[in-house]
Amino acid sequence: RLLLPFEMSQPDLHAFCLMGINGPGGAKDSEFPPPLEPGKLRIYGNRFCPFTERVRLVLAAKGVEYEQVNIRLKDMPKWYLEKFPGGRTPGLEQDDRLLWESTVICQYLDETFTQNVLFPRDPYDKARVLLLVGAFDPVVPLGAYPAYCKSTATDKDAEAALLTGLEPLEAEITQLGTPFFGGNKPRILDFLVWPWFERFPAFQELSGFQMSEQRFPNLNRWMERMYGQMAVQVCMCATQLHVQAVQLYKDNKSFHDVGLD
Repeated sequence: RLLLPFEMSQPDLHAFCLMGINGPGGAKDSEFPPPLEPGKLRIYGNRFCPFTERVRLVLAAKGVEYEQVNIRLKDMPKWYLEKFPGGRTPGLEQDDRLLWESTVICQYLDETFTQNVLFPRDPYDKARVLLLVGAFDPVVPLGAYPAYCKSTATDKDAEAALLTGLEPLEAEITQLGTPFFGGNKPRILDFLVWPWFERFPAFQELSGFQMSEQRFPNLNRWMERMYGQMAVQVCMCATQLHVQAVQLYKDNKSFHDVGLD
C-alpha cells in the first residue's frame, strides 16, 4: 500500500521518508547491504548529495516508501562500483532493475508511481523542463556550485558565476507569474533545482552570500514558499549540518557522516 503525505502527521512522514539513511556511510570495505524485498525501492546516495536529494524529494512528494543506503562519495564501496560501474550517485534498485542519473530516476518514479504526477503531461512542456534542467546542471550543480564550495564560499568569482547561473530560473519564474515553476504547487522543476537553494543559507553563514532581493525578487519569494512544502521539510538537512559538510569538503575530509554521531 502506498502511503500518501496527507495520510500521516508531519513527524510520522519525516520518519517514514528518512527510513534507512541514518547509518554511517558505506566505505570501500563495507559489506554489501542485505537483499531487497520484492518490489521494494532502495536509493543509494550520500545524505549531502543534492542529486540524491532530488530523488528523495520526488519520493516524498508522492508518499512512496523506500530505503536509502548512505554512500561515501570519495571512498565508494567495491560492491557499489560493481553494481553501478560508473560510480555515480544516486543509484536506484528495485527487483532486478538498476538506474542512475537523478533526472532519469525521477522520470522513472513519476511514471511508475502515478499519484501526484510531477512531470508535465504535455510533450512540449515536458521538453522545456528537460531543456531548463539540461542548461542548469552544467552551470550550477556541476560548475559554479562545487567551485564555490571548494573555496569555502570566499571566492568572489565563483560567487558571481553561481549567481549568474541562477538568472535563467529568475527569468523563467517571472515569465510564468505563478507561485512555483509547476504552477500553483511545486512539480518536477521545483524539486529538481531546490536542493542547491537549500544550501544557500549555509553559504550566507560562511561568507555572507546573498541572492539579493533586487536581482532575484521572484526566486526569493519562491524559496519562501518552498520552505513551507512538506516534501522539502522532511528531506532537508539543517543549515548547520550543511555548514559543517562544506567546511569538511573544502579540506578534502569526509563529510558523509556529519550529524550521525
